[in-house]
Amino acid sequence: MEDLARDRNARALVVVAPPRTLADVREALNPAIKKRIIAEIGKDLTKYPIYEIEKHLHHFVD
Repeated sequence: MEDLARDRNARALVVVAPPRTLADVREALNPAIKKRIIAEIGKDLTKYPIYEIEKHLHHFVD
């Protein structure tokens, strides 16, 4: 994720993961990437269809 954020020059990130995984991700990221996180969603959305995932993310997209 860090490489992708740097390579694409992502200025803002929304991290979505199950709560325990989210805690691990939060701990593993370097400070430069952490500064780009604008929101975290502690939920497993892997089995949701795209339109349902979009509903969870619409607050964060311009």
